[in-house]
Amino acid sequence: MVNPHEQYIIEHGIESYIAVPLKTHNGEVLGVLLSTYTYALDDKQCDDLAYYHKLFANLVAHSLRAKWLSARSDTLVEQLSYEVSHDNLTGLLNRSFLSDKLERLNELQNDPFTLAYIDIDNFKSINDLYGNYIGDQIIKFVANTIKDTVKDKQLAFRIAGDEFAFITLSGDPFELCHSLIEKLEKGYQDPAHNIKFSVSIGLARNTGHNLTSDQIILNASLALKDCKQSRHTSIQCYDTHLSAQYYRRALVIDALRQELEKDCLSQSEIYVVAQPIVDLSSDKWDYFEILARWQSKALGAIYPIEFIEAAEQSGLIVELGERIVELACKAKAELEKGLGHNVKLGINCSAHELNNSTRYMQHILSTIRKYDFAPSDFTIELTETVLLSQTEEVKEILNKLRLLGFKVALDDFGTGYSSLNYIHSYPIDCIKIDATFIKNMLTNETAERVVWLIVQLAKQLGVSLVAEGVEDQQALDKLNAMGCPLIQGYYFSRPETPEVLISKNYERNAQRQVSNG
Repeated sequence: MVNPHEQYIIEHGIESYIAVPLKTHNGEVLGVLLSTYTYALDDKQCDDLAYYHKLFANLVAHSLRAKWLSARSDTLVEQLSYEVSHDNLTGLLNRSFLSDKLERLNELQNDPFTLAYIDIDNFKSINDLYGNYIGDQIIKFVANTIKDTVKDKQLAFRIAGDEFAFITLSGDPFELCHSLIEKLEKGYQDPAHNIKFSVSIGLARNTGHNLTSDQIILNASLALKDCKQSRHTSIQCYDTHLSAQYYRRALVIDALRQELEKDCLSQSEIYVVAQPIVDLSSDKWDYFEILARWQSKALGAIYPIEFIEAAEQSGLIVELGERIVELACKAKAELEKGLGHNVKLGINCSAHELNNSTRYMQHILSTIRKYDFAPSDFTIELTETVLLSQTEEVKEILNKLRLLGFKVALDDFGTGYSSLNYIHSYPIDCIKIDATFIKNMLTNETAERVVWLIVQLAKQLGVSLVAEGVEDQQALDKLNAMGCPLIQGYYFSRPETPEVLISKNYERNAQRQVSNG
C-alpha cells in the first residue's frame, strides 16, 4: 500500500528535492524549508541550491522567530498588565487601578457617581479563629458577592486585606449597598463551616464639585472609619464635617506625638489634676484620683476624651499612660509636701497598657521607686471594658500587682452588663459607684435602691466603696446614712492642680478651726 507522501511524489513526478531546517541562532528548529524538482539535480546544482536555500531558510527562521516573539510578547504584556491591575486572590481590580478609573469617570461622566469603601468587621478575629485558608475563602466570597451585585467587573476593586471598593453610577447607592449587605449576611458556607460576619460601608459621592480621585478616595475612607467607630449603622455617607473632624484628629495626634517625645516633665503641656476621695470618718484629704489634662500651645485646651481617643487610635496610649504615671508621682510628692502627710493615689489604666503587662509593671515600679514611694500608696483603676478585653491574662497581672502591694479598683461600677461577675472573677479591692446612679438616686427610687444594694454588696464582699459624682449635701447625707464611707465629687472639690488643692485644704482646715473655736 502506497503512503500519502509516496502518492504525492508519484503524482507530481518529483525526481529530487532539497530540504533545509529552519533553525534559530540557538539551534531551535521551527520547521523545514522544502523545494521539490521534476528532474534530477547534479552535484553542482545541489550545492548551489543548498547554499541559497540555507540563506533563505535563515531569513525565514528569523522572521518566524520575530513573529513568534511578538505574539508571545503581546501575551506576556497582556498577562503582566492583568497582574499589575488585578488582585491575584479575587480577580478584582486592585487599588492602583482605582485612581485611574475615578479620573476617567471624572473626565467622561457628567452624571454623579458614588465610590463605596467596604471593610469586613472583626476580620482579624475570624482569621485568627479559622486560619488563613478560610480567611482567603471569605475574602473570595465577599469579592464574588460584590461582583454579582455591581455587575460591571470593571467597577469592583480589592483595596487591601479585607477592604474592598466599588463604583456605582446608580442614583441610589444605598439600595445597592443594602442589597450587598443582605447577600453577605447569609455568611460564608462550606461543608465544614457556616461563618456569619458583617461589613461596614463608607460612601463618597462626586456631585459635580470637581473632586480629584484622591479626594474621593479619602472621603470614602473617612466615611468608612466613622461608620466603624460609631456602629450606629452599616452604611455611612461622607459629610463635610468628617474632613474637619479627622483633620483635627490628625493635628491632635501629631501634637501628642511631639509632646510625648519631650524628656523633661517641666516642659510638658500635659499635666495632671487630682480630685479628693474623702473618708467621712476622718474628713481628711489623703486619697486622690489622678486625671490628665492638656493645655496645648498650638491647639489650646484639648479635652481628655479627645486626646485619649487620639492616643488609642495612633498607638500612643501606652506612652501617654507612662507620662501620666510620671506626672502622678510628681504630683504626689507636691501634695505630701504641701499637706504634710502621706497621700494615696488612684491612677487609671487602659486595656492597651495591660496588653503589654511586662512593660507596664516595669515602668510603674521603676517610677515609684525613683520617688521612694510604696506600691501600697497606689490604686490601679480599671473599667469593665478593660476586664472585658482579656480574661486570664488580666487576672494574672492583677494578682501580680496586688502581691506587690498595689490595690485594684473597678471604676464606673454598675454601667456594664457583668459588673457583679467581675467582682467574683477578678481580684478587686475597691468598687466605685458610677456618678450616674448618685445623681439619679435623689429623684429616682430605683437608682436609690441600686446604690443601697451596691453598698450592702461591698460590705458583704469586704471591699472598699467609693461614691463618685457627689455634688451636694443631700446626696452626701443619703450616702452617709447608707454607710458609704468614701466620697468623691464636686461637693469637696473639682479636680485641681496640687497647688490649688493644698490652698483649698488650708482654707478648709482654717474654717474648721474657726467653727470649732
